[in-house]
Amino acid sequence: MNAQLHQLYIEYIKSRKIKIPEDQFNYLAKLYPALLVCMSDGVLDKEEWDGIVMATRGLSAEFVRSPTDDRDMIAMSFRTEIRYLLDNVDKWNKKFLNALHDSIKDNKLDQEFIMETMYLFANITDGISDEEQEAITKLAHRLEIDQA
Repeated sequence: MNAQLHQLYIEYIKSRKIKIPEDQFNYLAKLYPALLVCMSDGVLDKEEWDGIVMATRGLSAEFVRSPTDDRDMIAMSFRTEIRYLLDNVDKWNKKFLNALHDSIKDNKLDQEFIMETMYLFANITDGISDEEQEAITKLAHRLEIDQA
């Protein structure tokens, strides 16, 4: 695990007073740019939220490790943290982007995942708007992801 992302994890769980496994937090961090794209027009549309809900349902299956793990609770936890991050962009934006930049700089797979999720989330509604495309371009540049 990347030291800067780990430090953000510690700060985040202390600030939120929650318990979230570090691997789930790391996944949430990789989704963060896509969440910013959803908010690029200043509003989270119902279709965008519904898309996030669907994504968290599928995503939660990745984190079921034992028969006692509750997939619906994991999905709800993701949605709660996503909603919190969307409501608190001013507090966490720079910290998440800095830690994410550091953690993906030598990881092409993570970079591709981030680009794909940004486009996927942008395309939830009727195509990618100009604001969403501009946000994707700016975030890719900020995170130093090659868009070629």
